[in-house]
Amino acid sequence: MLRVVLVLVSFLFASTADAADVTLKTSDGVRVHADYKAGKGTTGVVLVHMLKRSGKDWRFFADKLNSAGMHTVAVDLRHHGANVPEGASTDIPEEAYGLMRHDVEAAVKHLRDKGCTEIAIVGASIGANLALMVAADDPDIANVVLLSPGLDYKGVSTESAIENYGERPVLIVVSKEDQYSARSGLLLDSMARGYHVLEIYDGAGHGTKMLNREPSLESLLISWLNGSYRLDAEGVGAGGGIQAGDQSTIETEGKKLGED
Repeated sequence: MLRVVLVLVSFLFASTADAADVTLKTSDGVRVHADYKAGKGTTGVVLVHMLKRSGKDWRFFADKLNSAGMHTVAVDLRHHGANVPEGASTDIPEEAYGLMRHDVEAAVKHLRDKGCTEIAIVGASIGANLALMVAADDPDIANVVLLSPGLDYKGVSTESAIENYGERPVLIVVSKEDQYSARSGLLLDSMARGYHVLEIYDGAGHGTKMLNREPSLESLLISWLNGSYRLDAEGVGAGGGIQAGDQSTIETEGKKLGED
């Protein structure tokens, strides 16, 4: 019996030993919290949450990536998650949204400091916009995954970023009923110059909510990030009845972030 207990304790310790709460210092002098999980190789993934959420939203998905050998950093953006003292206001100054890119950059630096040579950024909603913005200015980012991106969330825009991102691969995932991000995703996909895939679900919701509502999404993301993704016989791309229409009619605010 004692041996069984010791084996169980050893297993639990091994499964959590490489997970750590870390504090990242950004280039503009802000300290932000992040959850780092060490992998076995040199591939790393930065995970960027939605507005009014935190890096905890990625916890289970990060475990899957870690099991696949990837390092992960799920960062709490400034004014979010563990960066907000208990009882403090959760209001976010307007000027803070653009500065959140520094939080993502700090997460990228942390992975490089850990020896990662191939880094991807996965973002949801405004996190997707920040992911693309950071990757566009960092040519060493290998690829990005954008869950429910928008043309403009709180002043964090993506049109010039997708142009500057160049010919690197990008996976865009949206849900048809989430009309603003779906139409934004369609436009961004049309502007992508490298290998690009637009996956459209129906009824899956917005951002990280899609991971809970669409069973196939998790495996899609893992295969994309570990390099095993392949098109099926019918191909993958725009569908589900979404039409680009006149892109000038796309509103830059859309729904409140996080709404289905």
